[in-house]
Amino acid sequence: MKTNEENLALLTDSYKEAHHQMYPDGTGNIFSYYEARDGAQFPETVFFGLQAYLKKYFVGPVIGNDDVTDAEDFCRDHFMGLELFNRKAWDRIVNVHGGRLPLRIRAVPEGTPVPISNVMMTVETTDPECAPFTNLFETMLTHIWYPSNVATISRHVKGQLKAALDQSCDHDAALPFLLHDFGFRGASSVESAGMGGMAHLVNFQGTDTIVGVRYAQRYYGAGMAGFSVPASEHSIATALRDEGELDMVRRLIRQYPTGILSHVSDSYDIDAAIDAYGTDLKEDILGREGKFVVRLDSPRYEGETAAEQVVWAAGRLAHWFGTETNGKGFKVLNPKVGLLYGDGLSYNEIIDCANALVAAGFAADTCVYGMGGGLLQKHNRDTQRIAFKCAAQWRDGKWEDVFKQPKDPSKASKRGRLKLIRDDGTFRTVREDEPGDDELVTVFENGELVKEWSFDEIRQRAEL
Repeated sequence: MKTNEENLALLTDSYKEAHHQMYPDGTGNIFSYYEARDGAQFPETVFFGLQAYLKKYFVGPVIGNDDVTDAEDFCRDHFMGLELFNRKAWDRIVNVHGGRLPLRIRAVPEGTPVPISNVMMTVETTDPECAPFTNLFETMLTHIWYPSNVATISRHVKGQLKAALDQSCDHDAALPFLLHDFGFRGASSVESAGMGGMAHLVNFQGTDTIVGVRYAQRYYGAGMAGFSVPASEHSIATALRDEGELDMVRRLIRQYPTGILSHVSDSYDIDAAIDAYGTDLKEDILGREGKFVVRLDSPRYEGETAAEQVVWAAGRLAHWFGTETNGKGFKVLNPKVGLLYGDGLSYNEIIDCANALVAAGFAADTCVYGMGGGLLQKHNRDTQRIAFKCAAQWRDGKWEDVFKQPKDPSKASKRGRLKLIRDDGTFRTVREDEPGDDELVTVFENGELVKEWSFDEIRQRAEL
C-alpha cells in the first residue's frame, strides 16, 4: 500500500518515535498550532504550500503492513535495541483506518498574508489511540516554512517595486514580470525548486524554474502560471570568442526577429558591448519587432554595486537609443531596448536598484531583476521564526492547556485550543471559545483533502 518513495512512519525526527511512551496516561488527543513568532524578518507571512505537501505525502492510503514492519525494524536498530516504535498505533492506522492518517488539519486559506504571532494552521488527531501523531508529524508539516518564506519574500519585493512604479511610471503593467526566478540551479533539490519556484509564482509570472510551474499545475490546477523568453548564456555569448561576440549577437537578432530577446553582455567588456549595440548593431536592434534586453551579470569594477551598474547601463542605453518622458516626468528607454540584472541579488539590492533608477530620473520599470539564491535558498526557518507548538491535550475528559514560558519571551507559546479571527480589519489569535468567526478552514481530515484551493484563488489573496 506504500504510496510515497519514503516510509512515512520514518519521516520524523528520531526522538519523536519514543514520545508515545512519554505522554501522561490517558492522553487522548493533542492540539498543536503553527505560527511565525515575534522577531520574524517580515511583519507578515504568506501562508502557502500546505496543499502540495498534503497531496504529495498525506492524502489517501499512505502506510501499509510492510511499511510498519520496515519502520519497526529500522527503529530497533537505530535506537540500539530499544523497542521505541509505536507499532500498536501504526497497526491501527493500517487495520482500522485503511492506511489513512487520523488527523484533522485546519489552516488559513493559502495565499493569505498573516501578521506574525498568529496561528496559521492547527493539527489534532481524530482517534484517541493515535494521539501522539499530532506532533509526530510536526517535522513534515513545519516544512511549509519554505514555500511560505519564498511567497513572503517575493511578495515584499513586489510591494517595494510597486511603490517605485507608482512614483515613477504611468501604470504598473510591467509589475508581474519585474522579478524573474533564476533559482533552480541554486536550490538544494528538485523538490525545493518545485515548491519554492511555485511559491514565487504566487506573486509574479516570470520564471526560468520550470519545475515550479509544473508543481503549480500538479498540486493547484494552475494553467501556464509562469513565462520565459529566449535568452543566451555565456556558453553562447563566448562561442565565437571575444572577436566574434558581435557576430553572435547579430546572429541571435536574426534568429529571433520578434518578441523579447535577452543577451548576457558582460562576457568580455560590458562597456564596449553596450557601445557596440548602439553603433554597429543599432540598425539591427531597431529593426526587430520586439525588445532587445541587455543582461548585466557581474560588476564592471571591484566594489561596484548593482544599483550603480543598473543606473550606468540605463544611461548608456539612453545615450545610444534615446528616451521619452512619461506623464510623471521620468525617462523611459526606447521600447526596443531594456535591462535585466541577475547576479546574486538580494531583497535589499533589488530595492536599492529600483530606488536608484528613480533617483536618477528613470522610470522604475527600466530594469527587470533576476533573483536566484536570494529567492529560493538564502533563508531558513528562522527567517520568519516558524514554530509548531502543542497548546492543549485531552486528558481525563477535558482539554488541558499546555504552554511554554521560557526566559526568552519571544519563544513563549500560546495555550488552549485556538482560532484565528478578523478584528477591526486585521487578524488576531484567540481561544476557540471566544467570540469571532474562525478564519481557519478544515483542509484535511482522516486521510482526505476536504478543501482545495486553486492557484488563481491563492494569487488573488496574495495580491497587494
